[in-house]
Amino acid sequence: MGLRNILAATVLPLLTTAMYLGAYPQAAPASFDGVRDRIVRAIEERDVPSVSLAVVRDGEIVWEEAFGLADLENKIKATPGTIYPIASATKPFTATALMILVERGLVNLDRPANDFLKGAGLRAYEGDAARATLRRILHHTSGLPMYWNFYYEGTSRRRPPFETTLRRYGILVSPPGEGYDYSNLGYAVLESVIEGVSGRPYAEFLAAEVFKPLGLSRTAVVTAPPAQGGVAVKYGPSLARVPFCDHETRGAGAIHATAHDLALFLLLHLGRLRPDQQAILKPGSVTAMQSARDPDVRDSSYALGWETGRRHGYPIVTHGGWMDGCRAHLAMIPSEGLGVAVLINGENVPSIQICDVIFGALLPHYAGALSAAASGQGGPAAPAAFKPPAETVGTWEGTVKTHEGTVPVRLVIGADGRLEIFRLGPDGAPGEGLSPLKPPTLNRGVVVIHYPQLFATSDASFPGHRTVLGLHFRGDRLSGEANTIASDMSYSLPSYISLKRADTK
Repeated sequence: MGLRNILAATVLPLLTTAMYLGAYPQAAPASFDGVRDRIVRAIEERDVPSVSLAVVRDGEIVWEEAFGLADLENKIKATPGTIYPIASATKPFTATALMILVERGLVNLDRPANDFLKGAGLRAYEGDAARATLRRILHHTSGLPMYWNFYYEGTSRRRPPFETTLRRYGILVSPPGEGYDYSNLGYAVLESVIEGVSGRPYAEFLAAEVFKPLGLSRTAVVTAPPAQGGVAVKYGPSLARVPFCDHETRGAGAIHATAHDLALFLLLHLGRLRPDQQAILKPGSVTAMQSARDPDVRDSSYALGWETGRRHGYPIVTHGGWMDGCRAHLAMIPSEGLGVAVLINGENVPSIQICDVIFGALLPHYAGALSAAASGQGGPAAPAAFKPPAETVGTWEGTVKTHEGTVPVRLVIGADGRLEIFRLGPDGAPGEGLSPLKPPTLNRGVVVIHYPQLFATSDASFPGHRTVLGLHFRGDRLSGEANTIASDMSYSLPSYISLKRADTK
């Protein structure tokens, strides 16, 4: 059965408003009145088309409700049964599926990812590919670069086979274990591993091994425009419709779900399943997913598919999702038995803010810290002028290595913060210099610079690209990633850049 048919047969026939009028609590507990008021006000002010949410506490769903319109043009109200894209909140599902295979003895997280990949594998431009383990891919510390690639309905671009993508972009631009670099491509690698080890397509494995046992009857990996209604329409900042898109990295962001189903998923990770749910993971695996870290990367709080840390005085486990036209968030405070799922078919209100006000309605200390943080903001601080590390000042030359060849370049870093880049001709003569589009930043030792388009590849067909460099200083070298980012943000395609000093101080 094709994926479109799987969705149509198992999800969409359930999505009629009449079926849901009595299926969920319709009146919010009084403690949530303030939350409801804020959401209603945001919808009245046209900040968002609709919001759907669910709250769990001590193993029970204590509130679920939807507000606004799932489809503005056709005046279709959102219901607790409306399906929304959850974008990167897909990653905890992919990690959960992989952990099922770990428990069955079919996957060892400490083995190299290449042991599980057939055909094209990961290639190391920095470090050793054998150290790019499945565990490090889960942590986003494998050395894989930033990556995304969306295929919108109505365009001529088509998703290639994953082996083609891996051959082009499965590159390590920093040594495994050196640092944190959020990579959708890594979770596409995990998707491929799940398929190879289980012998089933990723969507079918999750449907059978995750969604069905947990009772997630309105959740699916969606790869084609839904054939029927019941799915929220996505809207941009001005409330213009955003077309459906498929993902090159489905394991990173292709799941659609209801807030109710996400609440049921949270019950697994809170260790409080309902009697009608099956325990698909042992408690030790659930704990590991929320606590494991890459011991070599101390400044990262990303565990195994979950972001962890403290928020407004409480330890929190969370994952957000962001794409054109939608926002999603899963958030848990396990010490309090609390979990929240928030889905929005718009972009103007961060979904984590709704999670915050819900937690604040239930936890007075959280509310106090949230209020104190808000009162202390006082507006955004002016960014400090970029000052390059002294050891990087000078002239650097080398190449950008794309999957179609190399591009010779020269980078001049001035002590005053000027960073000009040139593409070099066959004779080594520089072309027109490009200056940054906005002030560079220094983040965790990586200099990030946004330039106008410096180069392109045949699969980056849109005009008006940006070239975004992320450079590590490595003694006598600067190296890292050179990303081609489309003007409409539909893709970020990485290449490898390596430069050597071309002058003496």
